[in-house]
Amino acid sequence: MVGRADEATLRTAGRTLPRGAARAARLHTGRQRLAFVTALFFFGGAAILTSLGLLSRVTPALFPGQTLPGIPVLDELPQFVKAPSRTDDSGFLTRRVNLLIIGVDKRPGWVDEGGYLTDMIMVATIDPQTKQISLLSFPRDMYIDIHTKNGIYESRINESYGTGFRENGGTFSAGTAQLALDLKENFGIEIDHWMLLDFTGVYTLIDALGGIDVDIPYELSVPDWWYNDESDTPGSYVNYPPGKNHLNGYNAVAFGRYREDSDFYRVKRQQLVMQTALQKVFARGLLNNPVDLWNAYHDTVKTDLSLGEALGYVPLVKETNGSMQMFSLGDPVNDVPTMIGFTTDGGAAVQLWNHENVQYWLSRVFTKAAYAQSNVEILDGYGDQNALRAKALGRYLRWVKGLPTVYFGGEAPVQSETTVTLHKEGKRVMAEDIAKWMGIPATAIRVEVSDDPTGPDVTVVVGKDYKTPGG
Repeated sequence: MVGRADEATLRTAGRTLPRGAARAARLHTGRQRLAFVTALFFFGGAAILTSLGLLSRVTPALFPGQTLPGIPVLDELPQFVKAPSRTDDSGFLTRRVNLLIIGVDKRPGWVDEGGYLTDMIMVATIDPQTKQISLLSFPRDMYIDIHTKNGIYESRINESYGTGFRENGGTFSAGTAQLALDLKENFGIEIDHWMLLDFTGVYTLIDALGGIDVDIPYELSVPDWWYNDESDTPGSYVNYPPGKNHLNGYNAVAFGRYREDSDFYRVKRQQLVMQTALQKVFARGLLNNPVDLWNAYHDTVKTDLSLGEALGYVPLVKETNGSMQMFSLGDPVNDVPTMIGFTTDGGAAVQLWNHENVQYWLSRVFTKAAYAQSNVEILDGYGDQNALRAKALGRYLRWVKGLPTVYFGGEAPVQSETTVTLHKEGKRVMAEDIAKWMGIPATAIRVEVSDDPTGPDVTVVVGKDYKTPGG
């Protein structure tokens, strides 16, 4: 349980998280289901199946072997998350598209009136400039603001969909609209389309691929385990040893549902299944006939996408070649936990969240195309021989602003003013953004074009006038 002092350091949307009880109304949780994301017709099967929360276990290291106590934090959310217009006059996709993917806990035989809890919440986003698909998942016990017509209250994020479903007419659109609203208000993410699925069609989807060959590492192997999916299939003992395993639909689900070691390992199993299935989608060329693909699988999901809209995304998806980056707000940042377990006064187990870490992950997932494959060098021209300011700036650009590669290049001659130097013309937008964050007019950006492919795109020299951005 988080104490008072620790709780005071946790922030959500720029404020201290409350200690009050979560809203009591909660549906029966039921068994956990493997969240297979059936999106073959959107993002080209970018997420046939996924987990309750993906855990990429990536620990960023801006300055290897060095850490600093704290980083500057902006109060506002990243504005580039929003994508109000996606095409130019010719219809060419120019802005990223954000797809909300929801997996609900629906057991065999259950009806649709319940407004189920969501066992999986994910945003899939594709950038037409970089041809990159990114998947961001949200831990289901994350403690957020729920925005309803009767006011705002705090509760788990997995109650958002059911709240909208029950309070706004009992439709899937009402539930997804509620969750989309809460994602926007808590994280600044604009949703363009949504998908909702349960898991009754999962076996068929994996079997339609001919099963998948999963290379299971030792830490994710599953010993003898009694598995019962509560369907007409009788329970049995299953096991999945290290190495190559051919899994049909039934066994892919069973492998992904094993959780007797930890939820983190369970998520990694689901991620492994998803990645393997996606590779097979592209290997079998299933995107070459998208209409047949739609006809075969669209009944397994509910979505606001039309066939025409889905077909419009296929050429872009094919250009990605199935390249995906996967992120989770459950991941730590530089060994600092993003989620902290907490018990409310009402006895609810929730996850408080570190605002700085969440902002970092949002910056990583929704990075501007202008920043892609860029390198920024930070030099210390302050002259105090400890370079703390230069390194803090590097962490700010990497953590808060999401620039892909930022490194400390050492000391420079002492100078009175902080400077921004552009070396690659293609990175002018990034240079101008950095200058704006530093309080430097765009007209003051120096231009020293370099043909060195290994050199930085932009160099920032911290001078005597340096002030912490956002401070």
